[in-house]
Amino acid sequence: MAKLAEIKQENIICAAIEIFSEKGLDQASMEAIAKKAAVSKRTLYKYYPTKESLFSVIIERLLSSITVLSDIAFEQNKSLTEQLTCIAEKEVELLRSAPFIALTRMVMRECMGSKALANVLMEKLESLESAYGMTQWIEQGINAKQLKVEHPAIASEQFIASLKSIIFWPQLMAHTPPPDVATQRIVINCAVQQFVAAYQIK
Repeated sequence: MAKLAEIKQENIICAAIEIFSEKGLDQASMEAIAKKAAVSKRTLYKYYPTKESLFSVIIERLLSSITVLSDIAFEQNKSLTEQLTCIAEKEVELLRSAPFIALTRMVMRECMGSKALANVLMEKLESLESAYGMTQWIEQGINAKQLKVEHPAIASEQFIASLKSIIFWPQLMAHTPPPDVATQRIVINCAVQQFVAAYQIK
């Protein structure tokens, strides 16, 4: 059972996300956040003394969601196609998620308008060691002598980028609906085939 303090902090974070999305960080007030979260301003300031400290926690929440691939491991008894398809499906599930899209849009908007906030985002990204599950999977595949990849981190980014180009960026930037299941399957299959053709040891 969650402690009362944890519930209050969760309510504050959810309220801040909603207020920041509606008004932007500059126009949002701590008073409005406290009211939305149904807590006193004293309680709000106890946990988060500034809007920037709240926004930093929101960035951490966004980044924690992208660790969906952090626990994957290379399996020698499964084909590359099968493993990559599973990886892509996990990533696509996140990329088409409405809450993830909305949170990313809000964070990106604020970071684009503030170098200080952008620096906070980049620092947290750099320290997020567990976010590189795909890179680790590639390195394990190299050690298993099934993959030949000169730059694992770049290959990882290219694979994820091939999914984002159709699944993620149009939703984020143009507010388009997520692609249908058939299109999603085509995107995944193309990404997998390109990776296997480029890096599998024949």
